[in-house]
Amino acid sequence: MLKRYLQLYAKKRTVSPQAISSLSYVFSLFKLSEEKTAQILVSLCRDMGDEKISSAGKLLFFGSRILKSAEGKKALEPIREMIKSTYREASVADSMIETSQHAIAEAAYRTTVISGGKGQTSLTPGWQVLGLDKETATRIFEAEAKEGFLSDREKMYGGQSTKYDAKGNAIDKEGKLLNPDDPNAITDESSSQRQPVSNVYECSECGYTLFIAKGREFKFYGDDFKCPECGAAKDKFNARDMDA
Repeated sequence: MLKRYLQLYAKKRTVSPQAISSLSYVFSLFKLSEEKTAQILVSLCRDMGDEKISSAGKLLFFGSRILKSAEGKKALEPIREMIKSTYREASVADSMIETSQHAIAEAAYRTTVISGGKGQTSLTPGWQVLGLDKETATRIFEAEAKEGFLSDREKMYGGQSTKYDAKGNAIDKEGKLLNPDDPNAITDESSSQRQPVSNVYECSECGYTLFIAKGREFKFYGDDFKCPECGAAKDKFNARDMDA
């Protein structure tokens, strides 16, 4: 039962300080030692196999933040080795894993900061739980404060007052294009030349699932898109069938 719960947790739950605390509480209910907890996480990752390596990365992140003892952290090493085996260049595998794990922490804290609201004047709590140092947390906080603590949706759509046509172009009250000279504007001609795409994409690095409104795929899922959870580039996302 616990392994099934953990599998769904890794797939569905977004990384956050609250997610880490909640999972830690679940482990405490089962009164598991840290080594036993790590063994369950390792066993689950082995059961899932290479096809669910993104979930393994997320479970490694959760485990490394929840388990505090040297024994517990050492018992997580098989998960790290499993992830390392998926890299073609073994010499860079360790650094790539550390970079990915740190990116997950930074992305989660960025989301936490934004969720804290626009009236914040001091560092948003949660950075310690995510394993970040104060310098990194301060850098992220100050960057988001400079942006006005705007969510990705607010940055993307410019607030609820902005309207869009069926192709994802910004329009005024009369239905005319706000930026008619925009080279990225989607016309009937350019739209017909594009191949249909899925509206559901999953990050192969952390498992984050992205749902894109129809008609706005090409405008808001551009080449510079990055995973809001782990920071992975657009080419790390795979199209998924909605019914899969």
